[in-house]
Amino acid sequence: MDVIHLVIALLFGLVVGSFLNVVIWRLPRGENLSKPRSRCPGCGALIRWYDNIPVVSWLLLRAKCRGCGSRIAGRYPFVELLTGVLFLLAWRKHGGHPVAALELFTTIQVCLFLAALVAISFIDIDHRIIPDRISKPGMVFFVALAPLSLLHMLEPQFVGGVKAALSAWLHAGAGAVVGAGVVLAIRAVGSWILKKEAMGLGDVKLLALIGAVVGPLQALYALALACLAGAVVGSLLFAIGKRRPMPCALTVKGDGTEASFDRMRVRGERLEVQGAPELAAGSEVTLDLVLPAARVLEEEDPRLALKARVAEVSGSGAARTWRLEVLEPTEDDEERLEMFGQSYRYIPFGPFLAMGGALSVLWGEEVHWFITVGYPEWARGMIGG
Repeated sequence: MDVIHLVIALLFGLVVGSFLNVVIWRLPRGENLSKPRSRCPGCGALIRWYDNIPVVSWLLLRAKCRGCGSRIAGRYPFVELLTGVLFLLAWRKHGGHPVAALELFTTIQVCLFLAALVAISFIDIDHRIIPDRISKPGMVFFVALAPLSLLHMLEPQFVGGVKAALSAWLHAGAGAVVGAGVVLAIRAVGSWILKKEAMGLGDVKLLALIGAVVGPLQALYALALACLAGAVVGSLLFAIGKRRPMPCALTVKGDGTEASFDRMRVRGERLEVQGAPELAAGSEVTLDLVLPAARVLEEEDPRLALKARVAEVSGSGAARTWRLEVLEPTEDDEERLEMFGQSYRYIPFGPFLAMGGALSVLWGEEVHWFITVGYPEWARGMIGG
């Protein structure tokens, strides 16, 4: 395989990953994805083009804003690198030399699918939601274009006399139906046992999206892999978990100052945030808060307006901690804050489903062997041993 094509796939993935960082930040907040230009959340300065080169700019700037010195999270280059590597793997798996039209369309669809999974995963991690604006259009898109994907070209003896295009649509449609149906069934049983909602509908739509791309059998494999990984990782995280700051969108206004925070810890009626803006202890402020754990895109207003007092300030610089005491909260305010405060215990299932979908589309045969042969043999050996 020509190395130059792999390099191009990697570079293209890095660029797409840079855009996905914008999607991950703005989409849950209902912001426009193209306007305004990217700014530093610390000082509000526009990010110049040469400070926005994927991975390279982060390294050259030493993970700090050129203007104010605020820390630039390592997640940004990680998302870019992850997307780049996934695009490289997609080209290596599905690209051809010379590239035939169907192989090219398949590779493009796989790359779009992987990009969607990356965005969904990090949005779910941050906000505990799987946005309909990605999963629903994506499902329709991949079913509609199924005849242009080698992933749905079944063997003639399997489809009988049905034409190739129709068989592809049936395969993709069956994948979406099976993916949605099995998660709906699990959700119904779990809700009946727990006497409360056991799983969000976002996971239903996500597995339907995955099924539309990889078909019904691989959709089930993706779910099996997600459950296996979720059980292992979830157990470890829960065992070592502690009350940590959770992602949010918080604007604090007071004393002529407006400060923005993207993480918050809830302790009863006290909120803890970290950042460098100047707010005097004892001053009263207003809070414009977005509670991502409660948000359903385009269906529910996630904002919460509160009044608070700056009870205590400790530390300095970016490590300065502000403790805000909420004044006269309503019962609804208290309930929503408590839910958000406990959300550090919630482990989103979306990233595990996305991982299963990525493994299925990149290594379908290997996944089939692992599920049907490798894992059962290992389990029998463990039990026998």
